[in-house]
Amino acid sequence: MSEMYLVFVVAFLASLLGPLCGIGGGVIIKPVVDAMGILPVAVVSFLSSVSVLTMSLATLLQNAVSKTSTIKVRSMLPVALGSAAGGAAGKILFNLLSQNLHDRELVGAYQAAILIILTIIVFIYTLKRSSLRSFRIGRPLASALIGAAAGALWSFLGIGGGPFNLAILMFFFSMDSKPAAQASLFIIAFSQTASLLYSVFLGGLPAFEPFMLAGMCLAALLGSVIGRQIARRIDSHAVDVLYRCALVLIILICCYNFARFCGIL
Repeated sequence: MSEMYLVFVVAFLASLLGPLCGIGGGVIIKPVVDAMGILPVAVVSFLSSVSVLTMSLATLLQNAVSKTSTIKVRSMLPVALGSAAGGAAGKILFNLLSQNLHDRELVGAYQAAILIILTIIVFIYTLKRSSLRSFRIGRPLASALIGAAAGALWSFLGIGGGPFNLAILMFFFSMDSKPAAQASLFIIAFSQTASLLYSVFLGGLPAFEPFMLAGMCLAALLGSVIGRQIARRIDSHAVDVLYRCALVLIILICCYNFARFCGIL
């Protein structure tokens, strides 16, 4: 039971990153809890998704009530809807892979390896961003396809996709850090909703204690409220620094998980 309280602390700390730099928290929660080795991969993926959805909805609601939202719904809606469709497809792929691989640890190894590669690419992009050309995608179909591809991948990996969404929004839509952070949460809310609806009605839910679900939701809610208060006091430069630190942490955690799942450690 004491280990579960530690999981709640991880969920709270990871959820702080949502309002701060648009990271859903799942990209931290899942690899950290995987590294603890106390829950099956499928349970961790589900609880991580619930936490991310709770945090993103809570943050979006607070921004709407306080009228501090910078999200351009008209341009971001195709991305969000595409991400939702991709989220369901990613969940289907994850379930198929889990069923066909007898070694569930191998699923975790695949996820960790993909996360390492993606995070390194995004980290390099953040360092070189000022010297790289960015785009301003305006066509709804192109935006939806970008969202669908991203949503499928994030759902398969069992993460909110926040750090990668941020890079996508900067690269394809020429957005600055703070507006991109809010838009990222908007997209995450759609993709995680689709992923969870699939799990509930079609994919089947993993076995877990209700106490675990309630604790993760409460931790995510508290992280959203406190993280938003901190976000109001920092500028875009601080967001960029925090974002890069989070990427380094994700790389280190995923390297450890990959080694553990492969039996190296």
